[in-house]
Amino acid sequence: MQASIRGCCAKATLARNAAAPSVKAWRSQITTHRLLTALRCHSHPAEASSSSNMHTESQQMLSVAPMMDWTDLHFRQLCRLISKQTWLYTEMVVDQTLLHNPDTDRFLWFPPEQHPIVCQLGGSNPKTLAAAAKVVAKYGYDEINLNCGCPSERVAGAGCFGAAMMLQPQLVAQCCQAMQEAVPHIPITVKCRLGVDETDSYEALCTFIKTVSEQSSVRHFIMHCRKCMLSGLNPAQNRTIPPLKREWVLALKRDFPHLQFSLNGVVQNCQEAASIIGHRQEGVEGGGGLHGVMIGRQAFYQTWDCLADADRTVFGATSNPAISRRQVLEKYGKYADAMIGKWLVRDNGQKNPNVRTVFKPLLNMFHGERGSKRWKQAVDGKFKSATSVSELLKDTLECFPNDVLDAPPKQRPVVAWQVDLNLPEPAPKRQCCGDVDSKRAVAMTEQLPSTNEVQLHGQHDGQTGGDAITDTDGDDQDKVLLAAGDCSVAASVAA
Repeated sequence: MQASIRGCCAKATLARNAAAPSVKAWRSQITTHRLLTALRCHSHPAEASSSSNMHTESQQMLSVAPMMDWTDLHFRQLCRLISKQTWLYTEMVVDQTLLHNPDTDRFLWFPPEQHPIVCQLGGSNPKTLAAAAKVVAKYGYDEINLNCGCPSERVAGAGCFGAAMMLQPQLVAQCCQAMQEAVPHIPITVKCRLGVDETDSYEALCTFIKTVSEQSSVRHFIMHCRKCMLSGLNPAQNRTIPPLKREWVLALKRDFPHLQFSLNGVVQNCQEAASIIGHRQEGVEGGGGLHGVMIGRQAFYQTWDCLADADRTVFGATSNPAISRRQVLEKYGKYADAMIGKWLVRDNGQKNPNVRTVFKPLLNMFHGERGSKRWKQAVDGKFKSATSVSELLKDTLECFPNDVLDAPPKQRPVVAWQVDLNLPEPAPKRQCCGDVDSKRAVAMTEQLPSTNEVQLHGQHDGQTGGDAITDTDGDDQDKVLLAAGDCSVAASVAA
């Protein structure tokens, strides 16, 4: 059986590399990564039976980035009501949080309709990350992602994880392989930057990719297209000041054609994502197309405009699941009302989550529409007395005319991606794996050392995970609305 699957992997890869596929054909490809997952499931049927990999048939062409205080359970539910196929990521959850907090539901539970969904973990100790991955697996996540991109100094100093991990590629590989061996049926991926501080050359980036991919089972890298500065810039500045270098991600696909790369960095909407995904590189094995695109804060600030046409534009569906904002709000209201007080109800009547918390994802649903400011003011005035989200919506949506509430998703044209094609020169041959044939790529996973053979590093007594690290940059109106509300329950940091 294993030989048969490996043969299929090799044939699929050779067929894919024979010619650059069309976008339509590319959407239906069965990747080597997924076939390797099938092999793992065959080897571990007990674990596979509880796995959610049945939900990973669709390629991760579009995803919403893990973001501190934003991509919580409730925002993800709103996104899922708007798009059925866009992949969702949790906020980063620190490994120690899951190992020392008995109430893991507050960090990991999600309703089944949120598939496909990825849990992002933070940590730097292979043993604790492996143990945390086992906890995550019990909840049925489709993938587990290791955070190697968070630029906060507080994260880099609290156990040395986040972007600081890029300075230790062998440790990253050990962490990923330890997690993979702990949960063989769940793919492990990495989200990282282009570089850290002065370690910011393309050759250094290739060394990181090569080391992690050869010494672990990781085949998918989500690349935030900026370097980060661990000192001198705060997280918000790290999202704007370091230059954006999208062309580096194309160069990585050129130099590592057997790996999968997704682009993250100032993508405005699903139409732009579709143009990036459809881009092909002449003369590059397999067409040099990217695996997917990840959208960050734009998905929160303009949720409807960003995602409402995603299933049709990106995934090729005949229609979108959400026909109007009115429909989405009605469905979200029912979900939110059921969630109020799910985690805690005090004797004095205080509830966690409360109305403010579950209402928060809706604040930007009408961004740029006439009546938006007046609606937010009306919502703010009724928060104290509101006992449900449905009630609050019913009392305030009159601020909008019907043509706004019932307008279908805007269908913008998908235009050719305008990108700097001055790609960096290929790194020296020793740095990249562009000449690895399909059979060797398939065999890489089987040749990796076991957990017992890996020397464990990065055990820091100072690593903690119980406290959330705040990094919010929402507009002032949202801060006023949420000033009295409880914040996200997840102890997490976005990459």
